Amino acid sequence: MENGRIYAQTALHKGRREAIKLYHFTSALHVEGCIKEGINKGSIPLYKNGKFGLLPGWQWLTESPDFKQVWANTEFTTLPYDRTAFRLTVIIPKTAQKQLFRWLDICNKFPIDRHLNAYGDPENWHVFRGRIKPSWIRQIVQKEAQNGS
Repeated sequence: MENGRIYAQTALHKGRREAIKLYHFTSALHVEGCIKEGINKGSIPLYKNGKFGLLPGWQWLTESPDFKQVWANTEFTTLPYDRTAFRLTVIIPKTAQKQLFRWLDICNKFPIDRHLNAYGDPENWHVFRGRIKPSWIRQIVQKEAQNGS
């Protein structure tokens, strides 16, 4: 049973079993941009020589469809919005899978803060280098409102 309301959905094409299904979570502020432009604002946070920075062009995905994403815990952010308000189901076609990486397989190639992988479940994380096309977003589910919010 879904933990949310289906916002939009498109069917998978038959014969696409080799495609990989992952999830991207986003806020109500950003979901329309994802629908229109695809997922293209992601970046990898870097930490080198005592300075923080961002490496743009890397989109974050997860194997976990659960709306309770540990990395989005409000205890760790000052953002005034819910970054898991919408769950986008993304199908990465076989032709684009060379741009998809398991995070734990490549994270050591970047100068990242040693605490980054402590925020959640990095064993489920993937990064996609480049833009995730709007047509690869096959379902959009809005999180159900919690009582009292």
